Amino acid sequence: MTLKLETDRLLIRDWEEDDADAALEIFGSADVAPWLSPAIDKVPDAATMRLILQSWIEAQPNFVVPAGRWAITRRDDGEVVGALLIRLLPPYEEDLEIGWQLRPSAWGFGYATEASRALMAWAFSDGEVDELFAVARPANKRAIATARRIGMEWVGETDKYYDLNLQVYRIRASEFTA
Repeated sequence: MTLKLETDRLLIRDWEEDDADAALEIFGSADVAPWLSPAIDKVPDAATMRLILQSWIEAQPNFVVPAGRWAITRRDDGEVVGALLIRLLPPYEEDLEIGWQLRPSAWGFGYATEASRALMAWAFSDGEVDELFAVARPANKRAIATARRIGMEWVGETDKYYDLNLQVYRIRASEFTA
């Protein structure tokens, strides 16, 4: 399924191979990669990022809605500023995780909050999704602050996801207000 969601300032859309350089500014950043779950090394170059995007693009039609991976672009100039995802959390694949990643130059403008709230509204709109979770490493103050800004509540700390010690946040569809 192709997704296009618009907010006042942003467009959430499917990834394209031509986004490799912009995606590298996110996933190749030493300021972003250490916080990703599962833990990964930063993407080393545009060629590798292009291969990753190709795999995401190929996988996208096979995800069960609302799962997927999307680019966040600014509407005024089309610049890719970040990424969003909804996926099943391992190892039990029962809980849906919402995640956001922004390139460092896009931090502090409210893009993660704006884009995440739009994606949450879409995910909750059909009544099939009861709740979404976000996970963050305890020292990732930005991710924790964003989880709180989008209305998520802290529900505990666990190491069951990704074999990492993570803070867990949740929002239920009944608690979400667009």
